Amino acid sequence: MWQIHPWEKHPGNSSCEPLSEDSPVSAQCFKTQSLPQIQQPDEAGCFFTNVSLSSFSRDFRYYQDSIVAEASLVEDVTEIQVNASRKLLISRIGGLALFDDANSYYHTGEMYRGKIKVIDYRGKALKHKEVLLVLNSGEWRFKEKYVTGDSGTASFSLDTTAWNSTLVSLEASVLHQDLDREPGTVDLSYQRASYFIRPFYSTSRSFLSIVRVPETMPCGKKESVQVDFRIYEEDLEHGPKRVIFSYFVTGKGGIVHAGQKTIWVALPRMLEGFFSIPLTFSLTYAPAPRLVVYVIFPNGKIIADSATFSVSLCFRNEVELGFSKPETLPGSQVGLHLLAAPGSMCAVWAVDRSTLLIKPGRELSSHSIYGLFPSVYNSRYPHQVSEDDHSCGFPNADEPDVFTAFREMGLKIMSNTNIRKPRVCPTTSLTTKLQKTGVFISRPMLMFAQPRKAYNKYLTSTYQPIMFPPLSSAEEKVHKPFPQTWLWDLYSVGPSGNKNVTVTVPDTITEWKAGMFCTGHNGFGFASASSLLVFKPFLVELPLPSSVVQGETFNLKATVFNNLQQCMKIQMTLEEFAHFQLKPCKGCVYSSCLCAGEAKTFQWSVTADQLGIMNITLHTEAVATKELCGEEIPFVPKEGQKDTIVRLIQVRPEGVLVEKAHSSILCPKKGNPAQESVSLMLPLNVVEGSVRATILVTGDLMGTALQNLDNLVQMPHGCGEQNMVLFAPIVYMLQYLEKTRQLTPEIRERATRFLRNGYQIQLQYQHPDGSYSEFGTKDEYGNIWLTAFVIKCFVQAKPYIFLDKRTIEAALTWLEFHQLPSGCFRNVGQLVHAFMKGGVDGEVPLAAYITAAYLEAGATPESTVVRKALGCILPSLPKAASTHTQALLAYTFALAKDSQRTQDLLDMLDQKAIRADGQIHWSQTSSKYRHSTSSWSHPVSVDVELTAYILLALLSKPNITGSDLTTASGIVAWLTRQQNAYGGFASTQDTVVALQALAKYAALTYSTQGVAEVRVRSHGGFGKKFQVSYQNRLLVQEAALTEVPGEFLVQAHGSCCVFTRMVLRYNTPSPQDSTSFALQVKTEPLNCTEDNARSVTVSVSVRYNGKKSTSNMVILEVSLPTGFVLAPGSGMSLQHWHSVRRTEKTQGGVAVYLDKLTHVFDTYILHLEQEIEVTNLKPGHVRVYDYYSPEEQALADYNIFCI
Repeated sequence: MWQIHPWEKHPGNSSCEPLSEDSPVSAQCFKTQSLPQIQQPDEAGCFFTNVSLSSFSRDFRYYQDSIVAEASLVEDVTEIQVNASRKLLISRIGGLALFDDANSYYHTGEMYRGKIKVIDYRGKALKHKEVLLVLNSGEWRFKEKYVTGDSGTASFSLDTTAWNSTLVSLEASVLHQDLDREPGTVDLSYQRASYFIRPFYSTSRSFLSIVRVPETMPCGKKESVQVDFRIYEEDLEHGPKRVIFSYFVTGKGGIVHAGQKTIWVALPRMLEGFFSIPLTFSLTYAPAPRLVVYVIFPNGKIIADSATFSVSLCFRNEVELGFSKPETLPGSQVGLHLLAAPGSMCAVWAVDRSTLLIKPGRELSSHSIYGLFPSVYNSRYPHQVSEDDHSCGFPNADEPDVFTAFREMGLKIMSNTNIRKPRVCPTTSLTTKLQKTGVFISRPMLMFAQPRKAYNKYLTSTYQPIMFPPLSSAEEKVHKPFPQTWLWDLYSVGPSGNKNVTVTVPDTITEWKAGMFCTGHNGFGFASASSLLVFKPFLVELPLPSSVVQGETFNLKATVFNNLQQCMKIQMTLEEFAHFQLKPCKGCVYSSCLCAGEAKTFQWSVTADQLGIMNITLHTEAVATKELCGEEIPFVPKEGQKDTIVRLIQVRPEGVLVEKAHSSILCPKKGNPAQESVSLMLPLNVVEGSVRATILVTGDLMGTALQNLDNLVQMPHGCGEQNMVLFAPIVYMLQYLEKTRQLTPEIRERATRFLRNGYQIQLQYQHPDGSYSEFGTKDEYGNIWLTAFVIKCFVQAKPYIFLDKRTIEAALTWLEFHQLPSGCFRNVGQLVHAFMKGGVDGEVPLAAYITAAYLEAGATPESTVVRKALGCILPSLPKAASTHTQALLAYTFALAKDSQRTQDLLDMLDQKAIRADGQIHWSQTSSKYRHSTSSWSHPVSVDVELTAYILLALLSKPNITGSDLTTASGIVAWLTRQQNAYGGFASTQDTVVALQALAKYAALTYSTQGVAEVRVRSHGGFGKKFQVSYQNRLLVQEAALTEVPGEFLVQAHGSCCVFTRMVLRYNTPSPQDSTSFALQVKTEPLNCTEDNARSVTVSVSVRYNGKKSTSNMVILEVSLPTGFVLAPGSGMSLQHWHSVRRTEKTQGGVAVYLDKLTHVFDTYILHLEQEIEVTNLKPGHVRVYDYYSPEEQALADYNIFCI
């Protein structure tokens, strides 16, 4: 947090915008005070301004202690604006006094010396300031005035004789605080300094003192440390008198130096003087070496002193990193020189400077490296070997004595001398009572619960809380993607200790910061950052929308900035392309003079005609000409005089995407082909040109899902449960591939990469107590159902990736804490899963789910938690009414190896089965026969999940019969029909459970025998063949179907089963009515003025129309029209904010997670800004759907009229 001071008339403020490929050099910046201040930033993207504070009241009645400064950066040509703000605290402190070079203890009878320093609020030392020093020692009080010198300090020397070995307080204050204070304004002052010093306890009148070195010393510096002493004759033996001073130096390697110094005494009664200890502060000393000096006299008395020094951070392996030149062109080659100890292995990285500006704490440095090992800074003793004296019933306070000097060093000593100050226990009624009763408090007690027996090495009930180069004139460069990280490599410097590497600079204009650390036989080494400026004569900026709708026309603007001090003649050429209509703007010229610091924008009108991914190619060149630019001949640089930008843009069809999938399992038998006919039909209102159809063929039931691990569900992934759809199915895939010996290193690497990423994201939804919830700590409590789901997945992922076992242990302990005496589980947190809420079956569904999760995670039926949970669900067995509950119970008892109860439940469920066309499934809403006349999937998420649980129960029985497999094949036939185009299903839980069941079935029925040929034909002459064998069974083969609408015949010939999926995609312009939700969308303004032509407000009103009182959690998705973005900093305004759990930006708009909807309209407001001008603008779309049943949805269009 920044601070300013009210008496600063014009405090300087700065605003910076990091320069990168997309950052302009010329822009207007302004800050809002009472009037805007408009300035031009410098070449670094910064501007500086003085803001007068005279307009802000300093009257204490209106004093707010802070001012908010807002700054905006606006490009001159494109008018793109970015904003920033900073809260500035107004300090009441005009300066302060502080004690400098003062010790924390004193020796009675010796002079105590120190300094008082006075600084202002900027940290500047103030001279000629009068300060008052007040000393308090018991009832004795002393005052003295001092004046600071040119260095801003005043030295003082105090006689300690009258202090009587008591605690002394020092206080320093600045007198005559001549601040410019006006009547009625706030009281601003200098801050006082306070300091406490304690008497040093010693049995001897003699003493010694180490003279401190205040500055930080460089590594390897030789320094003579002075030790002052005073020795009295009473401490010396008769005869020749000598004093032996012993000393130790500790560093990060323990004791790094030790020695002795002998002084012969020549004076009759007292020896006073000093000597020096020569030390070389090498890297073993860094960063905070400590010195202790002590003398043991013949009479058994001892004196000592210790001091801490500061040494710069250094490493044994001296390494260097540097570029061959300080600046270069984008895309060119540059040399990188590495120097380290011979044989070292070096890690080199280079990142965009802007990333370090945004997150400066992320930059690796010597301090951050040393910070990884805080023990090198630590002193004193670890608590395990501390020597606190509790004889008085409480720990002793830190009082300086000889023992303290050694303890501060971290040195353990054994001695028969008096090194500690005796304790005098204060007599109080409490201590007297304790002594009489013989009760003493020896030390604080730590209580630990005795761990129960662990039933799995990953499942433990022990509670451990977790708080957690140049170009020729004819050569031009084509732009490529702009990364934030450039180098991230390992290099060996070899036996020479030198290595030169040639690297290619990314195609972006920026400053790269490179760093390196090395390890080898000579230890660790770290090189400070090396910079490389990537620069080109001119910069071209080409902002484009990520996509446009077919038929829309957008204004393509290309802006070129001159980065040189000379004038250039710039010529721009936009390549013609077949799929766009390209029109020059009226009166536009596509060449222009550009002098130093100038920019020019060239414009074209582009209309998107055809669908697909299109290239937009723009050529820019500094051309030679004899025509003058101003008063000079245009300059043509030798390097970087040509530039080409290639950008991709997607042309989308108008309307709303409809995606259908038809999946089949074809198993030829005894030489007879298996076949089916599929009709690809289209509705009457299909958008012309939007139709696409494909056929997918694979030899493995899990092939399509395996190909789309990161895209199984077409939903946002912004909550703790949805993220698990990127985690759990991958675990089941890996288990399946391992069992069938199909897991290749390539597949394993890809899958585990997804797992590691999903694991790290999931930890963001963890609570400090170890539980998980949909939105992490934004939720008040963890969610017991989600916690069980996460933990069973984590345990099963343990063989494939590293997971911190403490996260699992903490969650298991949390779950056990919420198990009731009945064995059921307390429903903690918001349970968004509709069929886990109980209903007529009460607590049973939740208890069954958690029990199954424990069993899946490796717990045994005899373990305490599972045994108690089974006791909860057993009484409900005859009464379970819900089909979903029966399915969960069947699966749970199958995992518990209770064959009889599993079979009883499966028999009950078999009576509710819906059978048709060789397919078997179950429905939560009805057990009657229902069969859609369409062969395309219309999945109901809850039915998919329910059916999948029954399949899991069937396949988890201890003994699986042939009849079971026959039933399972019918279930699989239905489940595969419900899959989407990517191998997933409609929502999260149906995808997770169904893929788990399908993977289990695929493993049980896996065979390496057989080959097949799939033939696809149409009545119009289309034909395609696919070959499937054991070698390519995981391969998903794909072909486009060109005759749509049309009839297709799919045949499988051979001796193995194949899996086919036809996918039909098209757009429709008008959404259908919904019985689940009511949705209304309005936009403002309806009439345009110059002020509001670029800003639009979208109001979305939605309500629940279902039979229940409230809906489940729903997701509201708003797609934005082409060229529009969310207004910077606007977020979303809500009239019913309490229902919003989370908002997140998506690729085409924004997604809002709503806790629930009622039968009353809730309104949500978005503020949009037009970033790119588009005409013939097509509507935007709004979709609202049930979180668990996405088939329950409503859609609406909205138009923007004011453009």
